Amino acid sequence: AMLLCGIAAADMRSFVSRYYHVHTDLPPGVASDLAKRLDLMHEEYARRMSRFIADRQLPRGNVYLFARQEDYLHFAGEGMRSTGGVYIPSRNALAAFHDGQGRNNLRRTLQHEAFHQFAANAISRPLPMWVNEGLAQLFEEGLWTGDGFSIGQVPPWRLRQLRSDIRAGRLVNFDTFMKRTPEQWAAVMKSRSLSQGATQYNQAWAMVHFLVNSTDEAGNPRFRARFIRMLELIHQGLNPDLAFRQAFSGNIQAFRQHFDHWAATLQPTPEAIYLEHQEVLADMLVAMHESKLTFKEMEAFRQAVARYGLKINYSRGQIRWSTDQDTDIYFSRLDGSLLRPWELYFQPRRNAPLPDIVCTVLPNATMRTRFYRSGNRILHELVLEPARQQVGSADRAR
Repeated sequence: AMLLCGIAAADMRSFVSRYYHVHTDLPPGVASDLAKRLDLMHEEYARRMSRFIADRQLPRGNVYLFARQEDYLHFAGEGMRSTGGVYIPSRNALAAFHDGQGRNNLRRTLQHEAFHQFAANAISRPLPMWVNEGLAQLFEEGLWTGDGFSIGQVPPWRLRQLRSDIRAGRLVNFDTFMKRTPEQWAAVMKSRSLSQGATQYNQAWAMVHFLVNSTDEAGNPRFRARFIRMLELIHQGLNPDLAFRQAFSGNIQAFRQHFDHWAATLQPTPEAIYLEHQEVLADMLVAMHESKLTFKEMEAFRQAVARYGLKINYSRGQIRWSTDQDTDIYFSRLDGSLLRPWELYFQPRRNAPLPDIVCTVLPNATMRTRFYRSGNRILHELVLEPARQQVGSADRAR
């Protein structure tokens, strides 16, 4: 077998997508789906940061997609054991693995790490850590609807983390945080608890989200133009601290005050709430299946969930939360009315351990949860499809 950066690569295949050299041992269908998503995400980066590219042709990036975590670690290094993916600037390569983290998390990881790769090639100068990681997470949360990406989502889990960190005083002083070097950032991840690492990443997401998406009284972006100006100054070679001060002034205290007011009123985006509800339904269906209960109709499933008082506990970093006592929330619109039979239904899929959960409540996309086996476990992935593709299915469900 030939060697690929230190790992045996007899089973690795290589192919070229629109913007990437892809090397993988994942099944062809999964690999092509991920490559397509990467290409589309690259176009989203380029559209939103076109001023940094002009007419330049960016180098084609290398992507290594591994089935097994151990092969990923042979490639990326043992120090990456706590990560799901990584961008390695010296190789212009990003790498990720599927084993254990599931397809949804793998897609999110690639959207995150591919931004680091794009920024290194397009902006061409090191971004401050809080900006680089904050923007990467902004794109990580992007929703692919089948027609395009929706950027700027506020997932409920991020808001839980942010509110908890603010209440507990865990956010780092902004002036200190904005000067944090890559070495200092890595030191937090290596030497402190996972909860502090979660706070560090979520603080970066929140600060960048605030500067990009917060609005004035008229609903217009309040700070976005200044944020882009700061990126331009960094691109031109200005020290990042000076670039921030030129774009925003040096009043970090005012920045924090505006941020705190914004955070106090921030709400999850509707799409992100429905996605979380869809994930909860999937976990509940798996739990019922493990108790030997199966369902053909959504209404029977809803009634069983309520009858058994099914409760699922979740944890992320130091944040713990449980599903609502009123389980009908997960079968309902945000106004509390139950979704109708053609808006939330089961659809059998050949060779799948459980039927797909299909929800058509979003105006521009259909949510579909697909189940698959991984060893002895039933896992699930949530994909969004253009709403028009599901018209026939919705009609049949009526």
